[in-house]
Amino acid sequence: MRRPHPCVVLVARTHWTVSIIIVGSIALLHWLTRNLPQIEFGPRTYLISGGLAGLYFLAGTLVWFGTTLGPLLSRVCALLYLPRPQFGQVIWDTMNSPEFRAHFRRR
Repeated sequence: MRRPHPCVVLVARTHWTVSIIIVGSIALLHWLTRNLPQIEFGPRTYLISGGLAGLYFLAGTLVWFGTTLGPLLSRVCALLYLPRPQFGQVIWDTMNSPEFRAHFRRR
């Protein structure tokens, strides 16, 4: 399989990075608070956080392979980036580019 266009690589790697940061944050918070009885995270907290990490990982993977659900899931995940205009707008504009859209056309 050929390597995707650089704009596709940027979006996919951004989603994968967010996924890794979520998992790292879960691990760090668990490690920092495991011996503190005042702070307790239940299994639901880990389930929701892990689900978000999985969602971002899935979005990056679907974008990388050019599946039909890739652009939709990428847009949903990119909503997190929009509060930071200098970062979010770049990703959003990249997803509007013709090269990015061409990656998802049926071969």
